[in-house]
Amino acid sequence: MTIALWFCPLHGTPAHETLELIIISLQSLFPNSPVFEPHITITSDLVCNTADDVNKILTSCVAAVRSVRNHKRQSAPLISFKSCSVGKHYFRKVVLECNENPYLYSIAQVMRELYVEIDDASRGQRAATWARDEFRPHLSLLYSEVTPISQAFLRVIQQRIEDVLNVQMVKRQGEGNTQLYWDFVQQPVLSWSLPGTFKVVRCEGPVENWRVLGRTDV
Repeated sequence: MTIALWFCPLHGTPAHETLELIIISLQSLFPNSPVFEPHITITSDLVCNTADDVNKILTSCVAAVRSVRNHKRQSAPLISFKSCSVGKHYFRKVVLECNENPYLYSIAQVMRELYVEIDDASRGQRAATWARDEFRPHLSLLYSEVTPISQAFLRVIQQRIEDVLNVQMVKRQGEGNTQLYWDFVQQPVLSWSLPGTFKVVRCEGPVENWRVLGRTDV
């Protein structure tokens, strides 16, 4: 069982509605793929066994946001996007890659240290190493087993994303587990910061069986 911490745009905001529109639009091309809520995974594998644990995690989210905000000057949006990619793995089939944001990375590191790394002697260092070397925030637009995606479908996917985000994208060859990248010619207007919603989610079994255990708006 994997329990993850998500950061989502507030329901009903332009960011939420725009991302939801893209997700539903792409899912219509791949009918066996699920529809899911737009979110950034802050960290997964949370040690969380009870309702009290869920409440502690959400309380810590609020505290982490306030603590980091007091120590870092934040001008750029917490979540903004630099490129789009098509991957070979189910959960990274089509994703928006996030711009690096020190505020977001600090929040992720704090939550990782508190609720994932359980070795007291090295948890701080392990969380810092994870944030530096492994944390790659992204927002998935499509989950799918289809690989590779055909050129015809890639053209449709590109067109739909460009139309909704009002951007132009330039294709770049992928490598490793990435079929291809699209670089944005101009920065998308789409972004969000605070307020936003943190959710603790049990990600077990098929996506339609995933369950939100708790949430808080910050």
